[in-house]
Amino acid sequence: MKLRKLIPVAAMAAFAAAGCNPVEEVRLAAEVAGTYSGWSKAEFQYSPTPMASDAQTITVTEETDETVSVNYTSDTWGTFTLTGVTVTESNGTYTLSGSGTTVMGMSAESQSEYECTLTATVSGTSDFSFVFEVPAVMGGLTITVSPGEIPASLLLSGTYTGTLNMSVMGSPMDPVEDATVVLEVAEDNSAVLTISSFGMGMMTLEDIAVDVEIAEAADGSYTLTAESIDTTAGDINVTGSLSGMVSADGSSITVNAEITPGAMPMSITVEFEGTK
Repeated sequence: MKLRKLIPVAAMAAFAAAGCNPVEEVRLAAEVAGTYSGWSKAEFQYSPTPMASDAQTITVTEETDETVSVNYTSDTWGTFTLTGVTVTESNGTYTLSGSGTTVMGMSAESQSEYECTLTATVSGTSDFSFVFEVPAVMGGLTITVSPGEIPASLLLSGTYTGTLNMSVMGSPMDPVEDATVVLEVAEDNSAVLTISSFGMGMMTLEDIAVDVEIAEAADGSYTLTAESIDTTAGDINVTGSLSGMVSADGSSITVNAEITPGAMPMSITVEFEGTK
């Protein structure tokens, strides 16, 4: 009889203990709320090269246990506002998804509102990816915000347009306006610089592609060096050397080269200054 009485009492005690120690619910929204800083990559139909922007900030604010609001303001792309963004979790990685609006325009007077969507993964403030998609802008605009700084392959790569000056033995030739230099930087920082065709008549040289070494300077700019050029411009062999610099933000470039086409007895001095 005593054993039968003890079993119900033990069960009641277990239930009472469980009531005193409730299982704490995980607030997913609280886990991802905060500020995320990094750089952005913008891809759209009308440009083969993505546009990169530094010093980007996204703010995630808790709404309910499983929803957040996301705010992102970009000097280049405008303001993104999304509410009711859902948060899920799997193996320590949080996924955010939702939709909202962005306000974009070349000036305050020309701004318009567009629909946008967000997909994001967050494993921490230094391990995240926020992807905003705006289908109605520029043939479909996708902006990805990631931690860290812009890779040199994106920051420096592109087409620079400016003025190309040439001289032979100190005698200047007519400058070439709207000349272009294309810099292509791979993820391993190997790079090729291509000077667009220049000259006139029988003295015209086709595009010259040069392998260059890139190094970051103390002031944040990037130096370009090719100590020994041995390449071709069409069917003509070209030798010489090249140096240059790209600004820290990747917006401008200067190039100085001494090149000798074929069997020409003297070299051509080439100077170029341009911007993206």
